[in-house]
Amino acid sequence: MSLVNLTVMYGHLEGAGRGFARDPTGYLSVEAGIFLKYGLDVSWQHVQGTEERYRRLENGSAQISLLVGRASLQHFLTSKSTRILGAAMNSCPYYLIVSPSVNSLEDLRGKVVACREGPSRNTPIADTFYERARLRLGKDLTLQLPNGDQDAFNLLVGGEAQAALLPRPFGFIAEEKGFKRLNEWPEVVDDPLPITIETTVKLFNEREKDLTAFLAAHSEGIGYFKSHRADAMRILTKQFGHSQTLAQKTLDDYITCMDEELKVDFNRFEKLLSQVAPESSVNARQVASEWIAPGATKH
Repeated sequence: MSLVNLTVMYGHLEGAGRGFARDPTGYLSVEAGIFLKYGLDVSWQHVQGTEERYRRLENGSAQISLLVGRASLQHFLTSKSTRILGAAMNSCPYYLIVSPSVNSLEDLRGKVVACREGPSRNTPIADTFYERARLRLGKDLTLQLPNGDQDAFNLLVGGEAQAALLPRPFGFIAEEKGFKRLNEWPEVVDDPLPITIETTVKLFNEREKDLTAFLAAHSEGIGYFKSHRADAMRILTKQFGHSQTLAQKTLDDYITCMDEELKVDFNRFEKLLSQVAPESSVNARQVASEWIAPGATKH
């Protein structure tokens, strides 16, 4: 049987000092022969830089890009040239990571908390601090809203903030530096659709059958990664240089957020749209119909 060649690109979370892959599962799928079962010869490639990944999609040297939803949606709204086949992760709520001297929310009185501006929108951060610790934003503690998660991470690590709401990978790395998670913080801050499965409209029209086969294989591969812990740990430590502790946290608190169904949760999409382009929120169903492949949405 002749195999269909597909190149799949993924990125690392930049700047936190480690090679943390947004979706590391494909390496084990290749090794275990999962893609071959579906007639695919898949190359799982690290390509850093959103623009470079789009360049490769446009020139056909790659067919799929695994990209954070906010970047994927913003590009679509600007270009109308892309489609997403689904989402490998719909939600993975942020952790509240604090300085070593902080043991409770009450200890943040008079302190600074950092959170990227985007996910803070339409989120009950102020209500949560008040309900849980009677802390009022602007009076009892200060909320800084930098442009990026990396900036929030840097404010914490640099000592300019005593707490930060961070995506879990940044939280894991901060913990390795001696910071700690406050477990009493609820799951109220999120970056919707952390992993979208993106292609171009042209590729979708030309290679829908191959892309559909990839989805079936990737779904099986995610399940395989979750259920074969020793092999997954080996991929994370050898391929990406994770420590044993970081690899364990990645499996237990990040990979578990991945969804083998690979469907886009419409409610998470709506939240993402309200963060990326609030003016388009009233047309959410129309945007979804243009951006998300038919049959790839769940309600």
